[in-house]
Amino acid sequence: MKRVLLLSVFFNFLAYLCCGQLYLADVEFDKVGCVQVEHYVQGQIKNNTEKFTDVKPSLEPTASTAGFRFHEREYFIKDSLLNVWGHYVHTNPSIAWNASRFSFGMLFSKNNNQLIYPNGDVDGIDRGQIIYLNLNVLKIKKLATAFEITTVDDKKKVIEFSYVEDNITHGKQQLSFSQTRKGFTKITHRTYFKSQSALRDHFLYPYFHTRLTNTYHRNMKHLLKTKEN
Repeated sequence: MKRVLLLSVFFNFLAYLCCGQLYLADVEFDKVGCVQVEHYVQGQIKNNTEKFTDVKPSLEPTASTAGFRFHEREYFIKDSLLNVWGHYVHTNPSIAWNASRFSFGMLFSKNNNQLIYPNGDVDGIDRGQIIYLNLNVLKIKKLATAFEITTVDDKKKVIEFSYVEDNITHGKQQLSFSQTRKGFTKITHRTYFKSQSALRDHFLYPYFHTRLTNTYHRNMKHLLKTKEN
């Protein structure tokens, strides 16, 4: 009887793998509401990325960063490390990544095999989440990007997310949280990046990336202040 039960569970699992996986073609773009994200996903499909489980990070947490350019900035929040860490981890990504310079497109969770659209309910970030954003690089220029959450380390207080392989830029971003002497929180935002354009990597990326990270942390700081009030 036990053997029959195990076989039943096994075959049900196989059926889930074969039939339950979501395809990029399953995206309801009317719910995304962003033509840039739609074009980005269509580009992934043209590159033979069929299922969301086929989407891979361009730089795994343990992979070497040799050959990547490096960018670093520090941000300070006058609140405890415990509060700030919990806020960054448990804030709904559709709210965290929705500000003046970027907007949330959608999220796919590899753990739950689930697509989340804007205004969807998500209890913060988790490993295996793929997040699609629309970036307002300039007033007349918008483009989409996608990254996967690869690390949420509660002990070391580190969050990492990597651009997916289909992205123009490859690499990862790492957020390290630490406590200052005054009991506040310092966030060190490190980025490892490279593309096929030296001009883009040397001049364009650092400038626009700084503006985007400033907006992200400013938004998170505002949300934390609003939550506490």
